[in-house]
Amino acid sequence: MSPGEPAASDEPTRPVSRRGRTGRSTRYRYVDFAARAQPGFRNHVVTVDEVAALIDRCGAEECYASIFRFSADVLRYLAEHRVDGRPSIAGYDGPVAAPFLPFDIDAHAPGSALTEALEVARRTHDLLVDRWQVPPAAVHVYFSGARGFHILLDTRAAGRVVPARSLHRVFVRVRLAVLQELPDAARPLFDLGIGDKVRLLRLPNTRHAGSGLFKIALSAAELHAASADEIRALARTPRPLTRVTAAGLAPLETVAAAPGLVERFERARRALRQERAAHPYQFGTPPVLTDHALCAARLAMWRADVRPGNRNNAVIRLASAFRLAGYARPQTLELLREWARRQTHPLPVAELESVVHSAYAHSYPYTYGCHDQVIRSFCPYAGRLADCADLRTRHPRSEQRV
Repeated sequence: MSPGEPAASDEPTRPVSRRGRTGRSTRYRYVDFAARAQPGFRNHVVTVDEVAALIDRCGAEECYASIFRFSADVLRYLAEHRVDGRPSIAGYDGPVAAPFLPFDIDAHAPGSALTEALEVARRTHDLLVDRWQVPPAAVHVYFSGARGFHILLDTRAAGRVVPARSLHRVFVRVRLAVLQELPDAARPLFDLGIGDKVRLLRLPNTRHAGSGLFKIALSAAELHAASADEIRALARTPRPLTRVTAAGLAPLETVAAAPGLVERFERARRALRQERAAHPYQFGTPPVLTDHALCAARLAMWRADVRPGNRNNAVIRLASAFRLAGYARPQTLELLREWARRQTHPLPVAELESVVHSAYAHSYPYTYGCHDQVIRSFCPYAGRLADCADLRTRHPRSEQRV
């Protein structure tokens, strides 16, 4: 660690009073770069400084980078971790940093249109700037190039955001805090499924293959005054990026901390502490029947014949669920071997052992929440979590948040 660099912590945020302190660490300079034109699409971990050249090389079509930044630990993980025999950062659980907290507002709900997503984006922008008093320089707005908008919130406005293993969980809570202050109609368009550490986000001035349009930056005036059709017209060509670096991965403007946002990040941090205090992970006796250890989503995952490309994602989530249920490491490994034997394309035992090691590596288990993308893909209650009896039983107050 370099002198003066903030240590990675499991305490996600630590506000400071001095303005201009960003809490950014040059140690966290790696991202997963993905592009349609490169082999395997993703799992190409590079430094932030390399991304602009990679976009040029790939032709600026279907280019993405991970939301979070990683330390060199991710390179070691990538060298040791395989999915279908190929290096993969899926399941990476180390500390992460982030210059931006992204909000993804998408017209993906049945019957929704870009005009509705535009209205939600306007309301989100106004909430941040007017109600939460976030400096306008800290709010970056983009048309996604397809069905919605990305609003990126400069984390310097939240004070000093320290690299942490649970930073993604803080982000999820802040997104929920925003959503709770928006009209109910915003809920179907406000994507809460971008909470995992290795999630990708389309890069600015790169083209969506389906629409043929570019992800472009919008000024606040354009967001509020332009129509959906006018924004689409602007997105036919790239636009100059004046507020961020060429690849859009770092801000260029000076941003001061906003006390209201600092407090909301601190509330999220306190909530995570309280959650751990309320759940000290004192494991009891695991149930005799494996099915009783799993919620509906994980039970579907346990029973499914999982296709190559998603098997490792499923296994780490099952391993974490079994640990939470009280199974010892050898029991979990045996259960995963049983699961693998039922698969048309089973994972090698060595990979199962590696996953179990990761699931039991820390003193407290990692929990993949209901908004995790992989969990949602198996969950029969996705989009209507309030109907899930398991969620209501384990988290009685969750209906106020889903």
